[in-house]
Amino acid sequence: MPAADLTPVAFARHGVFSSAWAAAAGLDSDAVGRLVRSGRAHPLVRGWYAVGPPGDERDRHRLAATAAYLRLGGRARVSHHSSLVFHGLPLYRADLATVHLTRTGPGSSRNRPGVKVHPSLPMDGAADRVPIAVGIVQSGLEADPLTALVAADAALHRRSVTSPEIEDAVNLLSGRHGIGPVRAVLAGADTRIESPGESVLGHRLRALGWAVTPQFMVVTDLGTRYADFRIDGTRVLVEFDGKVKYGGERGADVLFAEKRREDALRRRGWLVERFVWAEIERVPLIERRIEAAVATAARLGWA
Repeated sequence: MPAADLTPVAFARHGVFSSAWAAAAGLDSDAVGRLVRSGRAHPLVRGWYAVGPPGDERDRHRLAATAAYLRLGGRARVSHHSSLVFHGLPLYRADLATVHLTRTGPGSSRNRPGVKVHPSLPMDGAADRVPIAVGIVQSGLEADPLTALVAADAALHRRSVTSPEIEDAVNLLSGRHGIGPVRAVLAGADTRIESPGESVLGHRLRALGWAVTPQFMVVTDLGTRYADFRIDGTRVLVEFDGKVKYGGERGADVLFAEKRREDALRRRGWLVERFVWAEIERVPLIERRIEAAVATAARLGWA
């Protein structure tokens, strides 16, 4: 078989291959270029390629992280939000253009296009990725504290990490710049949170000084219903509406069911305040609406 006809699947590992592997299989740089132009290979990091095009941005990041890990030959682990991609955890405010790894031995940080390698941590074992809890805390240090909270809530809800493991990871990274805000935000991580929007909204409410109860149960004439949050000490329920759920063939049915649910909650003397993604980034708006809702409930004698 002519070299130009070789398929990269024959010498790829985990869906990726290097130009060196291609050369060993008989493909020179021109042949690899033809594979790229034909769509049978996709550039990832310098000298490394995916077999065919990635499915989406997260898939590309996973493949690039795999390539970077293999290129370093076990001298670093996949870490930060790159490790969270492998666990299917949600990413909030994380830059998927750059892959992150943490050294397994001595060495300083190093930045190359698309890859950042961090100094080692005192961890045992030879795993190809840092523990989930460590990746969660690292993601908050590298991106935004809320990046860590969103991932922590999801991991806790799925029971793939525990609160003590997260606390240990915070302590492991206690000397890193920015650990204070990450530690403070992760204090609000809760196994009851069911979506990234709820994670962010819950944080906003707590930061505004409201104590809240996630997944608050209300017995209505339609049966037991759950609200994303209750403002403790009030008759105000807060909901995050992040789904595109009112379109399509069943949109009208879903909307009608949601209205019946809220009507049932109101019949039990609960006031419901809803927020969408665009609104939970506007803290003053949240403050005004929650204060108004609490005042309205009190005026109605529902407080």
